[in-house]
Amino acid sequence: MSLNIKNLTKSYGRKAIFSNYSYEFKETGIYLLKGDSGRGKTTLLRMIAGLDKNFSGVITGGGIPNVSFAFQEYRLFPNLTAVENVMTASKGESDEDIAKAREFLKRLGFTEDDMHLYPSELSGGMRQRTSLARAFLKKSPILLLDEPTKELDPVLCDVVADMILEAAKSQLVIVVSHTETDLVRLGATPILL
Repeated sequence: MSLNIKNLTKSYGRKAIFSNYSYEFKETGIYLLKGDSGRGKTTLLRMIAGLDKNFSGVITGGGIPNVSFAFQEYRLFPNLTAVENVMTASKGESDEDIAKAREFLKRLGFTEDDMHLYPSELSGGMRQRTSLARAFLKKSPILLLDEPTKELDPVLCDVVADMILEAAKSQLVIVVSHTETDLVRLGATPILL
């Protein structure tokens, strides 16, 4: 499924964020949104995901059924453990789904004990990794990652980069990052907003 943006116009009050913006993405691969703060990177992800519909123009190929999203704010359910939060991305609770959720968390540095902690018991970096595992578990055509490495150490940044590279073989991955090395490491197509 391809993602196309045509004549996108979006404003906040009198401040124009996008004015007749168009872009056509390939079905797979990695795109890195770059730009100063306030240029609309997160806003664009929210519009692609179908979470912000207050714009003119057309976005085809996006929307909630077609998108996995790791937000900057993590958005974890406080009454669910880390592994249960990851499982919310799954359509079922098969043994395979549970094993995959655990595998993603282990890759991201979680121990068995860590997986049973609630968000209030997790560090900021652990909450971020839980959010990332949830986004990777939902196998949607489009994976949106908003600052996926902002609270991670260099080793975990490499793990996330490897996961992004793997996902990009079968998904369109759009990443927002202010880290210049992400562009080089991922071999992403840059989009300057």
